[in-house]
Amino acid sequence: MNRRNSISILLGLVMMMALSCTRDHLYYEARSRNQVQLNIDWSRTAFSSSSRSSDTDNRLNGVTIFAFDSATHRLVAELPPFANWQSPRVSLEPGTYHLIVINDSRAELPAIHFDTEQRFEDFSAFIDVDTVYKEHPDYLTVSSLRNVRFGSSTKEYFYDRPDEYFNDIVTQEINTVQHPVTKKINIRVYVKGMNYCRGMQPSYMSGLSKSVNLATETPSKENVVYAFNLINREYRNSDYTEALLTQTFSCFSFNENNLQTGIPFELTLNFVLVDNSVHTVKADVTPQFEKWLEEHTIDCDLDLDIDVDMEVTLPPTEPTPPSSEGLVPETIPWNDIMQNITM
Repeated sequence: MNRRNSISILLGLVMMMALSCTRDHLYYEARSRNQVQLNIDWSRTAFSSSSRSSDTDNRLNGVTIFAFDSATHRLVAELPPFANWQSPRVSLEPGTYHLIVINDSRAELPAIHFDTEQRFEDFSAFIDVDTVYKEHPDYLTVSSLRNVRFGSSTKEYFYDRPDEYFNDIVTQEINTVQHPVTKKINIRVYVKGMNYCRGMQPSYMSGLSKSVNLATETPSKENVVYAFNLINREYRNSDYTEALLTQTFSCFSFNENNLQTGIPFELTLNFVLVDNSVHTVKADVTPQFEKWLEEHTIDCDLDLDIDVDMEVTLPPTEPTPPSSEGLVPETIPWNDIMQNITM
């Protein structure tokens, strides 16, 4: 190889090096997901310390969200419970959804069933029994949101490796208010002639709703009988002949329209007397529900408990001798409430 060729080759190599591209830095790809943040107001529920119905024994642990496709109205996702119950951030596939938010998780509401085969407008909560509710629903609150839109995710590129593959961005915030859809019924029965009562058998309340629509927060028109045990006993005089019997149970409330159609609210109490006979007392307590609805519609406090009061006088009865034969009705043990009685 002569000197001229060597110089040509060297010049060519220098030119190639000068014209060659520099290597670009390796960028990292990530996706940005659009999130919707729900700002939940709990002030109307017993979970709020400022609420008149506040219950410190009933703690809030999170929220569960059901997502329905806005076109088909069918359930497409039941999101895992969010521990952040004040402002959960929701991610869903691109589209428009109707959302229903309930307190806690389904595992924490074992007595309540949800019909996930129903469409959004019919989505309901109920207890899986036929005619008589012997177990009562847990405290349930709900709010519903319609036509919530989730946008498509976008690609982003980072010079340095990001901490996570997904970069979540809150694209909108929606305020919602939780309302209780279960209600407490406080039964209070003042009994005269308590010395003639040996115990109680299950009592019953009719006229209450069998389920509740979670989209509209409306109790069903279909009624059911709730069973409860009236066993909390508090004597009210020194000779123990008068006592106040109390019990509280939760229900799916009642449909206000049923009052206009004449559906009665009946209370049935079964006293077991000292002669082992069962003394049944039935009372129509519909006027008390009508009065409660009228008073609380005015002050907009329909979330409060319903008190049902009744007074009973038991017939004088001679105790059955222990040696006598016959059927002895089973009774539920009393839960006596201590009270200082002035002698």
